[in-house]
Amino acid sequence: METALYLAMGWCGTKYPGWWRRFWKNPPPPPDPEPWWTITIIGIGLVAGVAGGTFFSTAIYGNQFFSGQTAVASGLFAFGASNVITGVASVFRN
Repeated sequence: METALYLAMGWCGTKYPGWWRRFWKNPPPPPDPEPWWTITIIGIGLVAGVAGGTFFSTAIYGNQFFSGQTAVASGLFAFGASNVITGVASVFRN
């Protein structure tokens, strides 16, 4: 169940390709005829979520500060890891 939580948090933390363009107020680009980049970004987000959640869960195992809240804290870390990794990866598209 932890892995399912990390996958869900990784999916939710995935940034859509071209998310940073909204800061320059450019019109959105037309949709890609081939969605391979979007699928790749989602896959990267899922892997980053599972890796980040698992890493954080094992790092805080037995820590008194997180007692009883390991799943919640690891899920939030999975969300953040996915958000950062997919944000960086989506910038390299263009």
